[in-house]
Amino acid sequence: MKNLLKNILCIGLITAFWACEDLTEVNMNPNSPEQVSSNYILTYVLSNTAKTYHNLGYENSKIAGAMQYVQRGTNEGAVVVNFYGWGHESWNSYFDILRNNQVIYENAVEENNDFFKGIALIIRSFHYGLMTDLYGDIPYSSALQANNDVFFPVYDRQEDVYNGILIDLREADAILQNLDPAKDLVNATSDIMYGGDAQKWRRFANALRMRYSMRLINKKSDMASLGIDLDKEFNEASQYTFMDNSDDAKVDFLGTDENNATPGGPLNSPNPNLLLKPAQTLVDKLIDLDDPRLYRWVLPVQYKWDAEVTVEKDSVVTNILGESATVRFKPAPAGVEVNTNLYVGLPVGLPIVEAMSYNKGNDEEGYHPERSPYISYLHERYRKNQDSYVNMNLVTYSEIKFLMAEAALLGGLGANDPEAHYKEAISASMEKYGILSNSGDFNFETYYDQEAVSYAKSTNKAERIIEQKWIANWQNPQAWFDWRRTGYPVLEAGPVTQFGAAIPVRYMYPTPNLDPNYLVNYEQAISSLEDTQFIPAGQSKDHPYAKMWLLQNSAKPW
Repeated sequence: MKNLLKNILCIGLITAFWACEDLTEVNMNPNSPEQVSSNYILTYVLSNTAKTYHNLGYENSKIAGAMQYVQRGTNEGAVVVNFYGWGHESWNSYFDILRNNQVIYENAVEENNDFFKGIALIIRSFHYGLMTDLYGDIPYSSALQANNDVFFPVYDRQEDVYNGILIDLREADAILQNLDPAKDLVNATSDIMYGGDAQKWRRFANALRMRYSMRLINKKSDMASLGIDLDKEFNEASQYTFMDNSDDAKVDFLGTDENNATPGGPLNSPNPNLLLKPAQTLVDKLIDLDDPRLYRWVLPVQYKWDAEVTVEKDSVVTNILGESATVRFKPAPAGVEVNTNLYVGLPVGLPIVEAMSYNKGNDEEGYHPERSPYISYLHERYRKNQDSYVNMNLVTYSEIKFLMAEAALLGGLGANDPEAHYKEAISASMEKYGILSNSGDFNFETYYDQEAVSYAKSTNKAERIIEQKWIANWQNPQAWFDWRRTGYPVLEAGPVTQFGAAIPVRYMYPTPNLDPNYLVNYEQAISSLEDTQFIPAGQSKDHPYAKMWLLQNSAKPW
């Protein structure tokens, strides 16, 4: 009875505090197994899914560095983020979530609850899809079978994993269309993403079908041989998917403790993380486009070089969103190259000494290495425990509209009018950051009509779509996956890199277990990877510059 009461209380309080333990192990007596409520496990699965995915792309990650959203301004972590010195990556967090999700699935089958079954299929597809996107071949068909004495699962071919994902998502869509409201129930407070709304879960399933159909678009014939018609898959999924930003698959940070607060807030980072700098690539692009999303993500410099002033002076600058900052305007030094913009990003891949002194001009003052006043900081919202514009987004309406735009451009996927979808995608991204509703001085039509934004004025429409999608994907690993597939946006590695003038294309597998039963499967997996010119002679193909099946027989991204 005590355990039962504890579980009931946790379900009631869990939306405020999020579980941080593996809930399949809570209150379990191994000599007297008890069934853990799927409602209880669901919150754990959703919160950890959101955090794990967010951490892949957030401002401190290697993917954010590769996509030139951020750079590190000191030598701390610069080898990984700035110079692409990537190492082995654990996948324990994914399999932990999948084990808990498997309990939800098994409970759903036993209890004949199709709502939970549909959710479990979606979560399973999301994680296996993410893992194969990152690594290539992965344990799939024989994973999660330790209870059947399968301790060393084989690594399934990547194409077979994608095939299984699309089959599961199609099944989830069918299940969620035909729920029985009398028996297929999910506790609204346990579902911290959609509050027990089955139709939003169905839209999420179809959004993922669209994402993966486009991910595989360069492998149409291979997938057809497995029985997957990608054109049909995309078209069918697009008939019932996200309709506006309210459909976004996202979890909000609550900011009440370290488990549900942003990674950069004081609960998780007692010292403000100021070594992270916005990358020049993104900042200059937003400046060139006069894009107000810049003001949501980046702060003005504290000291601005200015050719129009003759003496130093402090002035208050206010952006079109009503945010103000005090900036010291300083005469630009003669004969010294400096960046005179109000927003200054750090160039990618600079040697550490150059990065720490970047844009100081003739100022000989010694500054804390993380706190140069001549380089912008990320917006202060990324150093708070919670902010309405900092969310953990799994799939957004904006992404879906960009997918529709690309599908309409490619043809054959059931979509039409690429410009309408493209324009709506940009608008949705801006409104997600409160641009359209909170800025009386911003005119979206004027922004859109620019030569560098307008779809109609573009000579390379595929590049135009993906470049704007890259902007909208700020802090989201989808930017990296799109870049690998399309080569857009065109990004150049900086002057210092670990393995050559290119950006990595995969995660390395976890550090190998030396058990021969493990190694035989691991070695089989790396044998399917393609060697490239960026892998030093004699090194394993389990390398960030090896090409997985998805990228083989393609000149993209390089």
